[in-house]
Amino acid sequence: MITPTLGAVLFGLIFLVWEIAVWYPGLKTLQNNALPQLGSLLPFLFCWAIGALTVMVVGGLVGFFGDIALWGLNTFGDGVLIFGVGARTGTAPGSTAAPLTEGGLFMTVLVLAAFIARRKHGARGSKWRGWLSGVGLALTGSVARYAAVPLASAANISGVWLTGALS
Repeated sequence: MITPTLGAVLFGLIFLVWEIAVWYPGLKTLQNNALPQLGSLLPFLFCWAIGALTVMVVGGLVGFFGDIALWGLNTFGDGVLIFGVGARTGTAPGSTAAPLTEGGLFMTVLVLAAFIARRKHGARGSKWRGWLSGVGLALTGSVARYAAVPLASAANISGVWLTGALS
């Protein structure tokens, strides 16, 4: 399993900021009609969660693609930091452990299947930005504490329930 560097965190945040910049309808619109406007961020948030689950998988093809995506974000982001702005880079504080159980891995496959099936519907760029942002940020310390751990717990619990209900 690959650990995130500051380069992956940089690109995770870039995709998050990009999405907010594209989405932002203006303060007046948010004051008058906030709920529908905030609802348009849901595809990005769902895809962020799918990216976070992808990078938590340690084995198989899903784990391989999650590692490749994180490796690419690490490499490209570190290059931007080092050669683009002269900054130093290193490993981001966080978790390298995969908190997914067999049920959580089962649910991750189902969620990824839905993501792949829906890739041509809606705001495609938003979905890929969400997925890449989730891959880049999910294993960092502060994000893992508040988002990835509850997400993994939800996948694990729902997977245990579903596999138990089906058998």
